[in-house]
Amino acid sequence: MCYRIYMQAWESIQRVVDVIETKDLSIGELATVASLSPFYFQRLFNRLVGMPVGEYVRLRRLARSCEALTNTQKRILDIALEFGFSDHANYTRAFRDAYGLTPDEYRQHPVHLNHCLKADVSILYADIEEGVPLITDDMVVEVTRRKLEAPRFFSGIERLLPDTDLSGGRETGVSAAASLWDTFHQTQPVDTVSIGVLYTKRKGDALATYFVGAEGVDQEGLAHFTLLKGDYAVCSIEAESFDLLIGSAIHKAMTYMRRWMKQHKVKCGTFSAELYHSTNSMELWLPIRTEDVGMSFNAIAKQVQNPLFDSLCSYLEETYQVKPVVEFSKCTMQYGWNVKYKKGGRSLCTLYPQEGSFLALIVIGYREMAEAEILLSFLTEYVQQVFADAKTGLQQKWLMIEVGSPEVLEDVKQLVALRRPIKRVRVR
Repeated sequence: MCYRIYMQAWESIQRVVDVIETKDLSIGELATVASLSPFYFQRLFNRLVGMPVGEYVRLRRLARSCEALTNTQKRILDIALEFGFSDHANYTRAFRDAYGLTPDEYRQHPVHLNHCLKADVSILYADIEEGVPLITDDMVVEVTRRKLEAPRFFSGIERLLPDTDLSGGRETGVSAAASLWDTFHQTQPVDTVSIGVLYTKRKGDALATYFVGAEGVDQEGLAHFTLLKGDYAVCSIEAESFDLLIGSAIHKAMTYMRRWMKQHKVKCGTFSAELYHSTNSMELWLPIRTEDVGMSFNAIAKQVQNPLFDSLCSYLEETYQVKPVVEFSKCTMQYGWNVKYKKGGRSLCTLYPQEGSFLALIVIGYREMAEAEILLSFLTEYVQQVFADAKTGLQQKWLMIEVGSPEVLEDVKQLVALRRPIKRVRVR
């Protein structure tokens, strides 16, 4: 009985949320729509939507008014009155408080804004079944588990995002994420397979890193991201436009995914990857997290199950008298467990395990650069191409090499020797 009463309560709030989109009603009138007393209605609304009803109504009016502002034939005063503001000054003040610019400034120079999104209380209580689509507010979402059998490589640009972009549609302002997409699309076609990757901020951080890129892009000076082999929880989303996908759809999918993970007792890693296959479909990929259970060198070797990995590790340990250090990385180059080899405080290389193979990261610094360029002509064509495409920064090249043959393995050994020359023992 109590469960049914609570279900009726959230359903009544959802009914009010829908009415707010089309009608200008007072709090008392909205309480009547919900069939609740004004006191209980306001408390329940704040609890389920996450903000007071008066603030939510104001922010939703501002959000809907932005589309009207693009019609330059309409006076700003008329738009203010249409969306429930008493006069031009009141509307301008509310708009500036929410977005940091005036309605006239927005009209003259339109930018992507973070709006207070229409609340979807129903998604918090919907039955979640794996592989079964759910329709919500003209969007279709569906969660499945997938195993990525081969890594996927992306190149693009990245930027720090403020809290307003990470608030799940509860804060407003100019959208840094959407601006980054605009910058990226100025040089890359919209119809390529593209990706947006958000690295979850640590507690207390004001910013998080957002990467935007495309698969198969080959340009100098771009940032890089690799979607590694492994197990993922994937939420497929279909919406009417790309703006919806990078706005409300992502926040809705994350809400849905959090419920799915809790229900299925699944923990995911600290990044989320948005894969865009078209302008109206997107997949949200969350890596199923394994760092909580720990990882040993033997477990990694068993995962790789590749004699080239065993050979390289033995070579490094015997030649340089070093031991492997197992760590969990959350950097943008590679996410996941890795094996590091260091000597005298300098990194020799870092090995990233995959199912049946592995990647070797070697950093060529300014001290090794000249020798590396001389050595290149003696290396395989594949490693030469990796060197040419490598991310460059602070006078360093970051070589991410997939070790798939004995020839490439020998190349890796020679590049490591640039970092730490092998000492030869003199025979008397």
